[in-house]
Amino acid sequence: MAVPDLEAAVGHADIVSCATLAMTPLIHGRRLRSGSHLDLIGSFTPSMREAADDCFVDAALYVDTEEALRKSGDLLEPIKRGVLDPADVRCTLTTLARGEASGSGALRTSEPSSSPLGTALEDLAVAIEVFERPHVAV
Repeated sequence: MAVPDLEAAVGHADIVSCATLAMTPLIHGRRLRSGSHLDLIGSFTPSMREAADDCFVDAALYVDTEEALRKSGDLLEPIKRGVLDPADVRCTLTTLARGEASGSGALRTSEPSSSPLGTALEDLAVAIEVFERPHVAV
């Protein structure tokens, strides 16, 4: 749902989903509620950013593909500044779907999580999985 006051809405939301062409961060970690899920769809080039570095501090990080670590500005910039380590990625959508990674770590906890980059087909697959098994969040 689009909102008139982004910062206020982010502070109250359980799930924040961004699908923009932003070049500068719109979402700041200090505004996210503890335990919220941050879904970043729009940062698919190195120059694009939807989330500020502080969104990744102490976050459980899941990515659609390993390619995200090479292309997403939301990841490249925090990695460059040492805020984020590529080893922090818990799994990809592929490893989760193949059962090569545990989905139990993807269950909603009090940690914020972020999921940047991917394709519309992967987004659809995740939406179907969540719809069919609402107790699982990826």
